[in-house]
Amino acid sequence: MDAKRPLMLGVVGDSAAGKTTLTRGVGRLLGAAGVTPICLDDYHRYGREDRLRRGLTASDPAANDLPLMAEHLAALRAGGVVSKPCYDHRVGKVRGTELVAATGLVIAYGMLTLTPPELARLFDLTIYLEPDEELRRRWRLERDVAQRGYTAAEVQAQEPARRRDAARFIHNQRRHADLVLRFAPVGAGPLRVELIARRSPATAPLVPFLAVAGAAGPGVAVRHLAHDADDREVNLLALDPAPPAPTMAALQNWLAERLPARPDLARLGTIGGGPTPPRSDTLALLQLLVAYLLVSRP
Repeated sequence: MDAKRPLMLGVVGDSAAGKTTLTRGVGRLLGAAGVTPICLDDYHRYGREDRLRRGLTASDPAANDLPLMAEHLAALRAGGVVSKPCYDHRVGKVRGTELVAATGLVIAYGMLTLTPPELARLFDLTIYLEPDEELRRRWRLERDVAQRGYTAAEVQAQEPARRRDAARFIHNQRRHADLVLRFAPVGAGPLRVELIARRSPATAPLVPFLAVAGAAGPGVAVRHLAHDADDREVNLLALDPAPPAPTMAALQNWLAERLPARPDLARLGTIGGGPTPPRSDTLALLQLLVAYLLVSRP
């Protein structure tokens, strides 16, 4: 592997699946050599009103400049600089361009990150986020009303078309990702999490961690599956909604000790913004795990 080129992380998932939240912590962990976050929504061809007139959703490939996206991702992988379009979610409009240079870590996240699937070869690690569908819809409603200028009625009116196009264009990318991250609520408490790791060079460094996790005790389970839903051999890491604190601390510390610099664990796992955002130990663990896989790649 060329040590001069940046690390490349690709994250894909439906709208409001948690892409930004997951990658924010990874950027903090590996930011010593710089982080270049690329929100692939910037490659929307049309603004919000224009999409509605054309009968397109934002997840339809026809509503996005995918050839330009692929060209820019390849240039960034080579350590280059691109003039990237900008999409302003606050008003739903495309606004000019900006120069973006590759740094030590490039994180590309969006709804069509692995479209076409050949784009997976550009990344050192790819992740598909698969939250419980009702949970994701609630997150999207809250986000779009609070941050993107939608009314609740507008969000709900668009839901059937978005659900249709997610099935057509987003869900089929799952099979091409190295990791699938699933999470679902259990009552009113924290989320239950499952990490499905497909057997690939990108996930090979996971083996020693899974051995540690398998012996960690209650709240954590590791299983080997001969085949998953996409007919690929996988390992599955399952975390109960609230594993014992000593167990989580031991797993977090095992990963933190193997990163280039010892991180401040208290800054990881935060959800949203504000002066005192809520924090999840499980999210912090997942962010550490992604960072560990990136720096431990073959």
